[in-house]
Amino acid sequence: MNLLITVAIILAVIFMVGWLISVKIKNVSIVDAMWALSLPVPVVIYLITFDAVLLRKGLLLSMALVWSLRLGLHLAKRIYSHHPDEDPRYKSLRDHWGPEKADRNFLAVFLINATLVFLLSLPFYYSAKNGSALSIIEFIGLGVFIIGLIGESISDSQLNKFKKMNTNKEICEVGLWNYSRHPNYFFEAVIWVGIYLFACGSSGGVYTMHAPILMIILLTKVSGIPPAEKSSLKSKGDAYRKYQQTTSAFVPWFKKQPKKSS
Repeated sequence: MNLLITVAIILAVIFMVGWLISVKIKNVSIVDAMWALSLPVPVVIYLITFDAVLLRKGLLLSMALVWSLRLGLHLAKRIYSHHPDEDPRYKSLRDHWGPEKADRNFLAVFLINATLVFLLSLPFYYSAKNGSALSIIEFIGLGVFIIGLIGESISDSQLNKFKKMNTNKEICEVGLWNYSRHPNYFFEAVIWVGIYLFACGSSGGVYTMHAPILMIILLTKVSGIPPAEKSSLKSKGDAYRKYQQTTSAFVPWFKKQPKKSS
């Protein structure tokens, strides 16, 4: 059986088991943590199957594990602290579908996430097939990945420190948050640009541009910025609207002058 088909089936089975668990505990939010934590599964399969040089194998495994564990454990901790309450996105869907259809329909949500993991794993697939020495573009990709990781870590650290020192009604405009409303999401995208560039050093890797594009779409249009902005507007009101007027939503940039009210 083709390796990619095998990996797709394995991911589908993992996420179907996750769906069964979510039905049992009545909390679909676990799919978010599963989505992040499952990336190393296909990566390890690729690395076992192909004979990439040891350094490339080590770098690929490290990038997958660092990204997966950092995000996955953060999400798992948040989900556990809120359980049995579901993420508002899933609660809204459950209310919309009703109790009879919700559990069945949520299977599609789990399988969509399995598909996303499969697609995000493809840069690692092409890199794992490369048995030659590392190229300059791979080192550039690794550097971009590290920059993204450092930037995201600094963003999270600045926000956590601010939350410990301030009330929920105040806006975090310290450090990177003075130049972007979501610097953590921006540097998350940088991480995946780095992974893509690393894959470009291997035959076929250039065709995996879908990975960073998918991540940017998810962050800016789906599960990143939109719900975060909605929540901040609800809790912080006009103060956050002013922040929106002066501060870039995604790419860190200089402040703008607030619009004058007529």
